[in-house]
Amino acid sequence: MNWWIKLGCKLTGWNASVLAQCSEASRSQLSKYTSALLILMIVWSIIGFCFAQRYIGLPLWGCVLVALVFVTIVVMIERQILLAIHPTKTLATFRLVIAIVMAMVGSTIFDQTMFGKDIDKQMADTIEQQTADLTQKRAGVIDGKLSAINAEKDSLDRLNSTLQADINANPWIMQRSVTNSQEKLVVNGKIKTVNNPSVTTNQVANPKQEVVNANNEKIKQLAEQEKEWSRKKLTVEEDTRKECKANVGFLEELEAMVAIITNRWVAGAFYGIFFILLMSLELFVVASKMGDKECDYEMAVKGAERVRMAQLNSAFERVDK
Repeated sequence: MNWWIKLGCKLTGWNASVLAQCSEASRSQLSKYTSALLILMIVWSIIGFCFAQRYIGLPLWGCVLVALVFVTIVVMIERQILLAIHPTKTLATFRLVIAIVMAMVGSTIFDQTMFGKDIDKQMADTIEQQTADLTQKRAGVIDGKLSAINAEKDSLDRLNSTLQADINANPWIMQRSVTNSQEKLVVNGKIKTVNNPSVTTNQVANPKQEVVNANNEKIKQLAEQEKEWSRKKLTVEEDTRKECKANVGFLEELEAMVAIITNRWVAGAFYGIFFILLMSLELFVVASKMGDKECDYEMAVKGAERVRMAQLNSAFERVDK
């Protein structure tokens, strides 16, 4: 048994031992299935690699891993048809639905890669529109912050002016402090403790000066905040544009591609051709399985099933007796 047949058995799940006892017709049919599977594997490995590279941004090894996952999924789906002992119309219909979905997904990912430069041009207009909208909103927020800061600064300036006028008129104030001292006296032969309060008057600086100093510190902080928000306002458009470019995702590029396909008939025709090609490839295995006559390998598998079922039925009948 050559390597091609061994590879076909690995991919399709056919039993190499059973196939070795079958005719050349079974080997030819296996070769046909293997060729169809390899075509699908190559196509979907490219699609998976492009998807991981363009939209997930994985390194080379990550893109290869995603491609292997895509290929594995495709092989597992095709095995549902190839290994079906009694394929039904329901199974074929289900595979048709999967083929349409996979063809749509595959052609979309592939076309987004093929139309990459056209999508970038379309996205440039979209990014500029997003930048304009977001810049207007963010500039409004910054203006609100600056207005609030200026209002607070003006309020503190007015308060400081009032306080400073009072300080200038009364730089010093008289501050009274009361202290109590206790003395022990003998009254009528008894010792009593008597409080002896004393009042002292001191001249101290007007305490409103501390409030003015605290307000001045607050004004300095507000001035720094005002400078920071003013700098943000100067760069808000460029910062927003960079953010929009960095956050371009799969759905936004999909919308751009849809716009290209619907507005340019050449792009629409290319998408349709590739969609039909992918769907044809997806259905190739199904068509081969449902259209070909039963080969001796499949007859051997079904015969082994009938023999085993007869053995089991005979064993159950003996147990029942």
